[in-house]
Amino acid sequence: MSKLKQLSGAMVPLLFGSVQAQTLTLSMDDAIASALDRNFAIRIERIEPEIAREEIRSASGLYDPVLESRYFYQRDEDSVSDRDHEVASVEMSVGATLPWGTQIEGSILSTDSTTPEPFDPLTNEFNQNIQTNVRSFAGISVRQPILRGFGLDGTHTQVRIARESAETSWQGFRARVMDTVQSTIAAYQGLYFAQENLRIAERNRDLAVQLLKDNRKRVETGAMAPLDIVQAESEAALREVSVISARALLRQAQNGLKQLVWDNPESVLDLNLKILPPEEPAFFAPDLARDYQLAMENLPEYISTESGLRIRQWQVKEARRNALPQLDLTGSYGHVGIRDDLNDSISDAFGDGEKSYSVGAVLSIPFPNRSRSAERTQAYLRRNQAKMELNQLEQSIRIELDNASTQLKADWERIQAARKARELSEKSLRAEEKKLRAGTSTTFVVLRLQGDLAIAEIRETNALADYSIALARYHRARGKILDIHNISLEGSRK
Repeated sequence: MSKLKQLSGAMVPLLFGSVQAQTLTLSMDDAIASALDRNFAIRIERIEPEIAREEIRSASGLYDPVLESRYFYQRDEDSVSDRDHEVASVEMSVGATLPWGTQIEGSILSTDSTTPEPFDPLTNEFNQNIQTNVRSFAGISVRQPILRGFGLDGTHTQVRIARESAETSWQGFRARVMDTVQSTIAAYQGLYFAQENLRIAERNRDLAVQLLKDNRKRVETGAMAPLDIVQAESEAALREVSVISARALLRQAQNGLKQLVWDNPESVLDLNLKILPPEEPAFFAPDLARDYQLAMENLPEYISTESGLRIRQWQVKEARRNALPQLDLTGSYGHVGIRDDLNDSISDAFGDGEKSYSVGAVLSIPFPNRSRSAERTQAYLRRNQAKMELNQLEQSIRIELDNASTQLKADWERIQAARKARELSEKSLRAEEKKLRAGTSTTFVVLRLQGDLAIAEIRETNALADYSIALARYHRARGKILDIHNISLEGSRK
């Protein structure tokens, strides 16, 4: 993540300093960078693509050459003649499976057999001579599937499935990063709203307290009735309740952002988290047709579902091949050396020994082949299921984009309406305060207008935060949230 590395590098002094002072001040970009760098869910998900790459290596191991060594010894005892028959064999071979299904093996086999001479009827005795025979073969053997297991599809399917699974794992990681960015934006905006909400509540309380002081002076001079003091005292107490609630909301909002950007469980509650005011969002005009195409190209969930469909299609082809009869052509060619000495026998096998070759065919037809037939039917059903899941996701993407677009437009209109209401509330309060000082208004009216202004300011701040959150949601729905925040994920997907 090139952008992440830049932001993380810029934050290092800040982060180390904050650990000691237990104070961390973040901008929006800093918060996103810290969330991507420190979030436990990101770290866990990042391992999955690495595991998937190892699965590709494992599947590709089908083509690895195999070196084998075999030793065999057999002894047949003859209790009548007290003479035993012995056979010992040693084989060394190197074999491999080629991408088109051919199995090829080069080997050397030496068999040493010791056989007593047969019974001699003329002498009515067993011959005491021992016959030793060493037979060596050096050559190559080939087995080529014709039906089941033939061709590149027959051997390479598992590698292709492993690659598609790696794509799915990578897209799962991208989805986690996108979700984390969206959650961080929402938590950051929520914390900023909580800060502003507390500021407005405290200022609103302070206005009531100041009005109470002013009214007491007016009562002392006889310019106001004592009842106005009671109203101001009551309102000041009620606004203190709002301040207490706003402080609790701020604490909860801080914890929400801390959980995303901090990874030290011991110090997370003691951390004093502060944020800089976010930039006021600019108007963004949704284009559903354009953004739907972007979602098809960039949305991790859609790309993963496409990979899942391709896996099901490969599995259908594999199941169809596995349901075929097994027909393999076999052949071998080499030289044979037969001597009574091992070295001479091997020398003939590698040199001027007698030629040896063979050809053959192996046919296997299972019937009624219920297991293979059931596997093929299951593969078709799973593929059809994957197609419907893709269609369902396409519909969900369209609906999500439309819902996000509707919310985005509504929140922008809320900003304009809330801003207008806040400006009018400010004018009304200033005018009424002048009347109160002139003795032509009442404390009740001024307190009500102060409350109206506080509500208008909170609504405007809330609308701005909601619009930023809705904008992040829309960018997430069209798969462009990482590009919007200049975040690039490094590394190959497959």
